[in-house]
Amino acid sequence: MSVTRTVPDPRVNVFLAGVPADLAEIEAMVAILPICSYGQIVVESDEELPALSLPRRMQIRRVPVAVDPLTGEPAAGENLSRAVDGWIAEWMPSSASGSSFYAWVGREGGPVACDAAHRIEHTLRAALSN
Repeated sequence: MSVTRTVPDPRVNVFLAGVPADLAEIEAMVAILPICSYGQIVVESDEELPALSLPRRMQIRRVPVAVDPLTGEPAAGENLSRAVDGWIAEWMPSSASGSSFYAWVGREGGPVACDAAHRIEHTLRAALSN
């Protein structure tokens, strides 16, 4: 899922989220970003992440896989979903007029990550229509 909008301002606020299986796709997207892009990459993983070549104003953050407190089983996508909601709350204005956004959430995180992708899409579309 991606939602983009081209505006005269070349700065692009980027949010990319996924799991280790998405890293090749994330790296390919980062490689074609404008040098003035800024934002966050969040990867849900219990393992250390390989180094990625990022624009100077972009950061990568690893969040651990959550554990279901009732079953003790991994709850894939839960912490990724929380990261998405945090980004929406912090970075999405009610109107995105004059702003340029690019957001992507990998689908490998399962149904919870898919729901998070839909929340970003809905929020971006609403902001861009104002």
